[in-house]
Amino acid sequence: MSIFFQSHGGSNRVSKPKTRAAAAPSALVPATGDVAVDEAADFGYLFPPSGNPGDYLSDDVLGELDELGNLMVPDEDPGNLHVTPDSTLPPILTYWGQFLDHELTARTDRETDISKIDTAVPLMSAAEIETKLKNARTPRFDLDSVYGGLPVGVDITPDVVKVISGMRHPAHPEKMRVGTAEAIGPLPDGLDPHRDLPRFQQVQPEIRDAYLNILRDSLSPADFAAFEAGLPQRAIIGDMRNDENLIIAQFHLSFLRFHNRAVDFLEANDTGWMPDFHAAQALTRLHYQWLIVDGYLKKVCDPAVVDAVLAAKARHFFEFRAAHADRVGAKTLGNAMALEFSVAAFRFGHTMVRDAYDYNKNFGRSTGGAFLPSAPFDEIFTFTGGGGFRGGARVPENWIIDWTRFVEADGNSADGHPAKTARKIDTLLAPPLGDLHNEAKDEPNPNIKALFRHLARRNLRRGLSLRLPTGQALHAHLKSVGAVTSDPVANVADLLDGKPNLKAFLEGSQSRLFERTPLWFYCLAEAEATGGDHLGELGSWIVASTFIAILLADPDSALSLDFTPQDSPLEAPDGTPIDSISKWMKFALVME
Repeated sequence: MSIFFQSHGGSNRVSKPKTRAAAAPSALVPATGDVAVDEAADFGYLFPPSGNPGDYLSDDVLGELDELGNLMVPDEDPGNLHVTPDSTLPPILTYWGQFLDHELTARTDRETDISKIDTAVPLMSAAEIETKLKNARTPRFDLDSVYGGLPVGVDITPDVVKVISGMRHPAHPEKMRVGTAEAIGPLPDGLDPHRDLPRFQQVQPEIRDAYLNILRDSLSPADFAAFEAGLPQRAIIGDMRNDENLIIAQFHLSFLRFHNRAVDFLEANDTGWMPDFHAAQALTRLHYQWLIVDGYLKKVCDPAVVDAVLAAKARHFFEFRAAHADRVGAKTLGNAMALEFSVAAFRFGHTMVRDAYDYNKNFGRSTGGAFLPSAPFDEIFTFTGGGGFRGGARVPENWIIDWTRFVEADGNSADGHPAKTARKIDTLLAPPLGDLHNEAKDEPNPNIKALFRHLARRNLRRGLSLRLPTGQALHAHLKSVGAVTSDPVANVADLLDGKPNLKAFLEGSQSRLFERTPLWFYCLAEAEATGGDHLGELGSWIVASTFIAILLADPDSALSLDFTPQDSPLEAPDGTPIDSISKWMKFALVME
């Protein structure tokens, strides 16, 4: 795979990027059963590694981190819909954010020789982590999770190329392969049933054989046999994390359908664009990238911070990449992603997850005939490849999502059913996130299994093991360089309104967590203080700067090209520009 680096940025950034610098590290064979080739891109620190112990959590913090994590996940209360509070944000933003995360980073939540959460004591210095921890995804919004990436490199085998090519429709190679739901109805709407991810049960035998060849040497004979037995249900997509729950799987499907609809639209209309794979891919990416800023960032971040980062052309993020390149001895600004983004700030979406959703007429509000009055959190994991479809082969028709219940917020829950909103961005997680049933299924140690299934404890321990600075230290650093304007929060407990137990714990902690606060919790508390409908200044800056810099570093991105939906040959069904996630879904024919 060719990886292209920007050789300019920051205050020298111009409105149109120059030609990409010539550099092409080799791609890597997928290591975890994904289809998209691994990238081996870089991770680094926004906060320059410091010798000051006060900039980091104390060495004896682990027990109190676990206690903090436990306080962040309240006990289940079936009679209380508001055990964690609702925001005014539509629920689609939770899973849109998960998709975006999978587009940019992988490996910061895996057990490796670099990071282990069972002990969580940092195993390496910050310098070693920056050198050795590699990112398996391309740090660009190029939809490699959808298209598989470009399989070009000395390490790439014919089997990898064959599997990636198998993501395309065999009879119509200009289109992407999609799957068809099982005829277990009723459908939630009047649209077609071709709304499952493509799965290996439908591909040619030579593609299945190639996929097994890739994994054969990396698994034990017993694990390989189990993998082969489950292969028919497995999705043939770039990043298998996009089939871990049904909502993100249906979101991923919308990209396949959007691409295919673009081919049909270009064929039916004289736009000057050829109805081929590359035209549809380019337009899918451009619309997606435009929506990232105008449809996503400006909702989950403080809009004023987003506008400021845009006006500055993400100067400080490019300065981070330059400083990282100096530390590791790189000759270009490189492709570094900030660990503070991947391990802390962008995990804010975990607090937006609901314990149940008004999913469709079969599993949600209905005028009659519903199977359940809502879709419980655990059920959206069951009806996926990893969840086994409860003995089925693929998604049943009655579990196809009704996106009309997700793209607009409706906070009404007076009837006792879930509101059509995400949860607030705050310091509480929905109760099911304290016991993730699909995690660590094969872990024999019950204590380690419980740890992996508790998302808050896992996140806090991962931040410790990867040597993240405290929220106060990073906030002070970013203010000192002019990236943010607010002062660090001296006492994070002061931001917590109506949570006396959590406040008392922080202020009474031996590790002084109220003033040396884990970065993930700091960003959540900051968001909570704003009302919980978007991130605070620090969290907004980290997320917005990362996204905007990545777009500006790509000369073919919508932001670099000043693309808007008005420039596209594609139109929504009503003839208007595709300028919202709702119109995206309608164009893709996955929403009425």
